[in-house]
Amino acid sequence: MRITTTDGVSIHIRRQGAGPEPVLLIHGSFATSRWWMPATALLPPDAFTTYLVDLRGCGGSDRPEDPAGYAVEQQARDIAAVIEELGLSGVHLVGHSLGAAIALTYAVEHAYLLRSLTLVSTPSPEGTPTPPEGYELLAQMRGDRALLAQALASVMPARPPDALFQQLVADAAGQAPIAFTETARALEEWRLDRELRSRLLLPVLLMWGDRDQFVERPAQNQLLLSIPGANNLEVFRGCGHSPMLERTEGFAQALLEFIGQEFDAYAAVREQSGNP
Repeated sequence: MRITTTDGVSIHIRRQGAGPEPVLLIHGSFATSRWWMPATALLPPDAFTTYLVDLRGCGGSDRPEDPAGYAVEQQARDIAAVIEELGLSGVHLVGHSLGAAIALTYAVEHAYLLRSLTLVSTPSPEGTPTPPEGYELLAQMRGDRALLAQALASVMPARPPDALFQQLVADAAGQAPIAFTETARALEEWRLDRELRSRLLLPVLLMWGDRDQFVERPAQNQLLLSIPGANNLEVFRGCGHSPMLERTEGFAQALLEFIGQEFDAYAAVREQSGNP
């Protein structure tokens, strides 16, 4: 299915399952909705309906050339348009890397539409700098398939270079040319101050791999302490930046255990604080 955002960009969404609880998943940089499919295939389809979003510039979505469109805040507005058009509420929102930044940005404004928030390998909300030579490498990847494959292998070191990995490389090569650099710039410029994060009382789970070369443990600890609804950091041992592809069964189990909770304690906190 496709949904058009407020600035006219068409967003492609895969839908799986037919259960009563909606789960919406947002991928990261150099990725598509395909990154989630091995894990979401393990969720019971009679309990959950999953919506796997292709971000602008990626997968089956439009590829706009305006750099401003790739900012985290704009992409959070894309997610808002998707959720509104689908008529969803009580959503279990899941984001990975850039997608986690987008999910977190969306959540601080639309927590009333969410049942839970899962953040995987989340970048620092105080900005993630990329040096000039890093942008040069990212630009080089547009025409260098081997370099691109090497970069993707570094974000999922525990996954073999199997047929799925080769498809992920092909997907990354097909993204909008401008996205190669602008997604990094988006994370460099992204800011979400602590006061905004402190408003998040809904249930929040953080996930992270201890071999992650891009997001360090102190940033995860800081994020955990700054979000009142976050009470756990799930650490995947021997796993890099992409637990859903490196530890698929463990990731799906952890996600299912989290979103399968009744969340009565969280509801009580919200009521006591006067929040809906």
